[in-house]
Amino acid sequence: MTSPLDLDAVQVIAWDFDGVLNRNIENGVFAWSRNFEQDLGLSLQSFTSYLFAGRFQKAMRGQACLVELVTEWAEANAASGRAPEILDYWFRQDALPDTRTLALIEPLKARGLRHVMATNNEIHRTSYIETTMGFGDRMERIFSAGRMGIVKPDTDYFAHIEAELDVAPAGLLLVDDLEENVAAARARGWQAFHFAEGAHDLLEQTLGLQKTSREP
Repeated sequence: MTSPLDLDAVQVIAWDFDGVLNRNIENGVFAWSRNFEQDLGLSLQSFTSYLFAGRFQKAMRGQACLVELVTEWAEANAASGRAPEILDYWFRQDALPDTRTLALIEPLKARGLRHVMATNNEIHRTSYIETTMGFGDRMERIFSAGRMGIVKPDTDYFAHIEAELDVAPAGLLLVDDLEENVAAARARGWQAFHFAEGAHDLLEQTLGLQKTSREP
């Protein structure tokens, strides 16, 4: 259930990326993984078992390098030299900006609201999002777990953003698709909106905006 927001108090909206600004998750499945085996001829089960057994979580915190991890897996699985191809495929397949969510940003900017990204991405995909996808021009700041060394829902993640922006917790609104992140932000004193799949109408209504775009 979505808690009422005090929009008059909000100064900054902190947008999550995957599942909010980027429409790459459907029923919990990321777009990059759907045709991984068909397109690359590599084992998805082997790749995910290796990467997501704690290694990627370290990369998220800046304690490991995603490029090195993928290179290590590729060399052990008859795919030596293919790490750049695998990462490029992953990042491109998952680059699916949500035009309806993004359409809210300019009207909200016109009201004087600031916009930052608050994502749990590691440093390499963060750079891709920032430069290749162009979000560095859309957002005032991009706060990512890999750069900060802290992962949502850790309390320090939110405290870091407060300090960097010099904004009190009540002046920050998190829009996130994971309930645990929303709960942690609220516990810190932030305002928060749980962006479940298909929540565009509710988000627009909650922010006091008319519908600005429609998906076909």
